[in-house]
Amino acid sequence: MAIDLTGINNFNEYYTNYYLANLFEENIQDLLKKEREIEQETGLKATWKRLKSLSETYFIQRERFTREKDDAERLNTQTDFLTQILNALGYSLKNEHYYPTEDFHIPVMARINRANGTPELLIIHNAEFENGNPLEGYFSPMLYEDEIPGEITDMTVEDIITKKIFATEEAPRWVILADMKQIILLDRQKWAEKRFISADIEEIYRRKEDTTFKALSVLLQKEAIVPEEGASLLDSFEENSHKNATAVSEDLKYALRRCIERLGNEALKHISPQKKNQPNFAEKLTKECLRYMYRILFILFIESRAELEYAPVKSEEYMKGYSFESLRDIIGTTHMETEEERKGYFLHETIQKLFKMIFEGFPVVKTHAKTEAQHQLNLESESPKDGTFTMPPLKSHLFDPDKTPLLNACRFRNEVLYEIIREMSLSKARNRHDRPRRISYAQLGINQIGAVYEALLSYRGFFAEEDLYEVKKAGEAVNELEAGFFVTADRLPEYSDDERVRETDGELKIYPKGSFIYRLAGREREKSASYYTPEVLTNCLVKYALKELLKDKTADEILELKICEPAMGSAAFINEAVNQMAEEYLKRKQKELG
Repeated sequence: MAIDLTGINNFNEYYTNYYLANLFEENIQDLLKKEREIEQETGLKATWKRLKSLSETYFIQRERFTREKDDAERLNTQTDFLTQILNALGYSLKNEHYYPTEDFHIPVMARINRANGTPELLIIHNAEFENGNPLEGYFSPMLYEDEIPGEITDMTVEDIITKKIFATEEAPRWVILADMKQIILLDRQKWAEKRFISADIEEIYRRKEDTTFKALSVLLQKEAIVPEEGASLLDSFEENSHKNATAVSEDLKYALRRCIERLGNEALKHISPQKKNQPNFAEKLTKECLRYMYRILFILFIESRAELEYAPVKSEEYMKGYSFESLRDIIGTTHMETEEERKGYFLHETIQKLFKMIFEGFPVVKTHAKTEAQHQLNLESESPKDGTFTMPPLKSHLFDPDKTPLLNACRFRNEVLYEIIREMSLSKARNRHDRPRRISYAQLGINQIGAVYEALLSYRGFFAEEDLYEVKKAGEAVNELEAGFFVTADRLPEYSDDERVRETDGELKIYPKGSFIYRLAGREREKSASYYTPEVLTNCLVKYALKELLKDKTADEILELKICEPAMGSAAFINEAVNQMAEEYLKRKQKELG
């Protein structure tokens, strides 16, 4: 049974939604198995079962909490239940803890320290009963035995966590904020982007779904966040999510290569013999097919990143009527069963309309405005009524129709584009128990997209002048991203059966005469120097280059630095430099401003 995360809220993608939907369940099995074994050996209930067993207690306490008019009694009721739920999660609570800051102390239910005595995790009891969002509430005087510090009454819980807890020199990594309605897990490493996990306690106890309690127990229990030994399990989830993104980018390299080959062969059916006989025709066709697929890759990326504010993803009209995401939905529900579906051109016409819309903008505004500001003013004044959307024109070479004259003359059948969209939408199964999963482009960073982009630069397209059979070295598996070797029919007998490449059905892999082949041939990669630098290497090199450079600089002095990055590939180093310098700027600026 698939894991049910209803009631567990993943704010601003603490983990990517793709990871939680597709990989999280698999990653928590080891801990759940370990707890099952302990339960069998000792009789100690698994964490999730201890949580679930509090269901009846919760609603009794919730009713008492709701009816009670005296705030002190409400606080006692809430404290009693939170003590039970936190004990179930493995936390040992001690009374009357305070976390000292520079100018006042903060009441906490528990504090877990690192080996050197500095705090690793704080559990904070929220007692602002009236406010729906505990981050926007205030600490209650009832949490203090003595007089409440004056400044604390003027600061929201969010401000206190930001300025008084996470901004300190020896700040804790984790904060758990708990009340009768919800439990929130805050991570200092993701707090700047307000990415966190919250659990709606009432919703979870009302539904009593076992898999939800299992997920909740793993995300909040002490053993997963601050174990006695080893690294945090929650950090391993982040690492697995990143590894999966890298694996998905590998899948995309294979998919793009196949798509370009498929696109080129379909285009040949529409291109006149005269054009085919032009000089460098194979090179021109290759470049246009690459451009076509890069357009799709770009659209998939911008539609997954609402924060870029380019694709109007909040518009229902755009998402349902024009977006590439809507085509992915069609592919997921349609199987091209009829002749009319296979031979039609709906997918082609939709994609062409989208390409044109991005290049020209929507609505198209004919203007002679001399400045970008004037153009934008005209665009806004002539925008359609509420309920539609606007897109600024993107006058780049990538979407310029003049850059694809060969493909402009082609109409691609649905069955061809169906396979292309499918290739770009689904990751491949890793083993026989796995299944293809829908690729989340939101989880792919610039580095992963860059790896896909750069990997294909050293490939070239050419035509089979006669029937060609693919061959390989004996004992080695075929890798479509490595150099391909092809022989004619008269030379095939020179190769053993183990040296002949076969299709999945066992038939020899043949490229008929005249077909378009897009592969890495011979020493093309060495000649083009198309190697993608792994993120782990760019991260390390940039980190130590900046270590000396940024020493003793203020935040604003970082903004004055000029960066020279002479490579002309996917910008792996320049992106890493921007990321690290931006992070360092923010860190220093926050410290300077307090």
